[in-house]
Amino acid sequence: MYSQEDEFREFAEAMNNSRVRDRHHRMLDQVQLLLASNGSPNGSVRPALLDVGAGSGAFLQAARARGFRVEGNEFSSAAIHLAREKYGIDLSPASIEQDPRSDCFDVITLWGIIEHAVDPAALLRGALRLLKPGGFLFVYTPVWCAYDELGLFLARWKNGQWSLLLDRRITPTHLQLFSQPVLERTVQQLGFEIVSAERVCEYNLPVAAYLESLGVPRLLRNGLARVLELLIDQGLFFRNNIRLFCRKKLLQQWIPRPDAHAVELAAVAHRAGS
Repeated sequence: MYSQEDEFREFAEAMNNSRVRDRHHRMLDQVQLLLASNGSPNGSVRPALLDVGAGSGAFLQAARARGFRVEGNEFSSAAIHLAREKYGIDLSPASIEQDPRSDCFDVITLWGIIEHAVDPAALLRGALRLLKPGGFLFVYTPVWCAYDELGLFLARWKNGQWSLLLDRRITPTHLQLFSQPVLERTVQQLGFEIVSAERVCEYNLPVAAYLESLGVPRLLRNGLARVLELLIDQGLFFRNNIRLFCRKKLLQQWIPRPDAHAVELAAVAHRAGS
């Protein structure tokens, strides 16, 4: 997604904020509790974690500091270079579908990745294969919400001339936008069991940057951003993302059908066309 070094560095710097760091640590708190409740050993045995699409390696660095053995992959050469330079983490440029291993990770994380995947089911099948029995998959992704319904209404009302709200969510790199029921049904049909699913009101970049992209004048931008940040902090704004924890069954009772890739996906296109 980011091929130019300076372009990715700018993005990584914007993502290096307290909100995102706190989100990483809250997730690690939760996964460590899940591993403990799952009977995973503590002490000398360090759980193995794979971060898919690891970006600059910031989350892997946080996980490593918490005692995990970490690996990651990343397609962007600029991101691979930055992860090595900043954290000393070597990321693989190969996809998990190409990884020949199986049953080797306690935790696999997909932070904002599945919406970019050409074949989400293949991605999930790869994660299922790489997880140890009883291991956990964490999926964090934009989810279809009231924001998108509002954006779709405005775009239709203005005959497609006012589509900025949808353009922030449906982009050339966001290939699908799941609804919560379809995402849950997808992971279950591929062989996972759901541990928890939570819709959250969270934004990765500063609110002022979002407002600027929507064309809000500078004189209004900062004041409006402060108001929106207060609403977001209180969970009173659009619940635009989902945090999904899944578990690979200890004993796989069935093998996914060969046509599992045809599982229904919540592509927003069918909504826009309806």
